[in-house]
Amino acid sequence: MKEILIKEYNNLVKKPIPFKIPKNTFHVDFIKGGKFEVLGKNKKRYKVKFIDQKTNDVVYESTITNNMWCKTAKKYFVDYKVQAIDLETNNIEFDYTFNAKNKNVYMHFASKAIGDTLAWFPYAEEFRKKHDCKLTISTFHNEWFKSLYPNIKFVEPGCDQFDLYAMYEVGWHYNEDDSINLDYNPSDFRKYPLQKTASEVLGLDYKEIKPKLTFKNTGPTIEGDYVVIAPHGSAHAKYWNKKDGWQDIIDYLNKKGYKVVMITKEPLGDKWHDSKLGGTLKGVIDKTGDAPLSERANDIMNAKAFIGIGSGLSWLAWGLETPVVMISGFSEAYSEFKDCERIESPEDKCGGCFNKVRLDAGDWEWCPEHKDTDRHYECTTSIPSQVVIDAVNRQLEKSS
Repeated sequence: MKEILIKEYNNLVKKPIPFKIPKNTFHVDFIKGGKFEVLGKNKKRYKVKFIDQKTNDVVYESTITNNMWCKTAKKYFVDYKVQAIDLETNNIEFDYTFNAKNKNVYMHFASKAIGDTLAWFPYAEEFRKKHDCKLTISTFHNEWFKSLYPNIKFVEPGCDQFDLYAMYEVGWHYNEDDSINLDYNPSDFRKYPLQKTASEVLGLDYKEIKPKLTFKNTGPTIEGDYVVIAPHGSAHAKYWNKKDGWQDIIDYLNKKGYKVVMITKEPLGDKWHDSKLGGTLKGVIDKTGDAPLSERANDIMNAKAFIGIGSGLSWLAWGLETPVVMISGFSEAYSEFKDCERIESPEDKCGGCFNKVRLDAGDWEWCPEHKDTDRHYECTTSIPSQVVIDAVNRQLEKSS
C-alpha cells in the first residue's frame, strides 16, 4: 500500500503555489515640512516629488526604496501635490494633494512678545477657516484669546501632540550668521509688515486683521478725559529720544485739559529708566510698575488716545481699537500696523535700521550706523515735538 501511494504521489503534476508580495503602502504628512514614507516588502524604487501647486515648481525630489522616507527642508506651508513614480514602470503610484479638512493641525508661535503674538494670532483662525482643519495652537499668552475662539484648541508650549497631519511654527528665524533662515520663512520678514510674517508662513493672503481679545472693559478708574502714554520699550533704539519730547507732549495735553496716564512696567522715579526719557516726567498720573495686562488694557480702552513707540503696548492699543499715535524711527513705515498715526524719522535722516540688520538685543545702545557718534539715534532725536502734537490732535478728533 505504501508503495502505491508513493507512486501515485510521484505521478502528480506539481504546480507551484503562487505567492504574491503585498503592495507597498505610502504615508504622507506635513509636520514641519512635507514627509513621504514607503512601507512594505515589495522592493521598488520610487522618484518622489513635492510640487508647489501654485507655481507648478518641483520644490523637492528624491529617490527612495521601500521602508525609506524623505522630507522637504521647507517647514512653512506650501500647497503641495505629492507624487511617487515607480522607476521600473514609470507609472505614478501615488498622487496626492494637500487636504487638511477635519485633520489635526498644530501651530506654535515662537515668540513671547506682546506685539508678535497680537500681530500673528488672527492668521491662525484664518488658516483654520480656509482649510476646515482641527486646529491646536500654543502661544505664551493663550488667555488673551481662548474664550473668543471656540473652534481652536489651546495648549501650553511644549505639550506633546499626537496624530498630526501638519505642523507649522510662526516666528522670525535666523541662521547663525544672522541671515534669514529660509527653511522656516519663505522670504525676508524684515521687508514687509510684522503681521505678514504669519500670512507668509501659513500661505495666506495678507490684510491687516485685528485679533479678538478677552480683556474686559470694567470702566474708567480715572475721572475725566485722559491720554495714555507708554514711552519705554525693550531697546533704547525704540525710544523717542528727542530731548524733552515727552515732557512737551504732557505739558500740551495738560493745558488742553487732558490727564496723562503713564502705564509702562518701567517705574516712574527710577533714576536709570527716567534718564532714557530726559528725566523724571512731570504732570503724569503714575500707573507704572508691575501690573496685570488686563489692568493696562482697561486703562487703554477708556483713554481718548494712546501714545507710544514700536512696542507691545502700542499693539495692544491697536487691538483694543483705541486711537494710536506711534513714534517709531528705528523701523520702516510699513513695519507695524496701518491703523494709527505713525511718526517716522525725517527723510534726510537715518532710519529704519530694524528692517535692515538684525537687532542685537544684548546691546542696549544698539545703533548699527551711528553708535557713539553725534548722530546716535538721529532717527528719533530728529522728530520734533510739534509733529507728535499734530498727530495727537488728529487722533483726539477721532475719539471725540
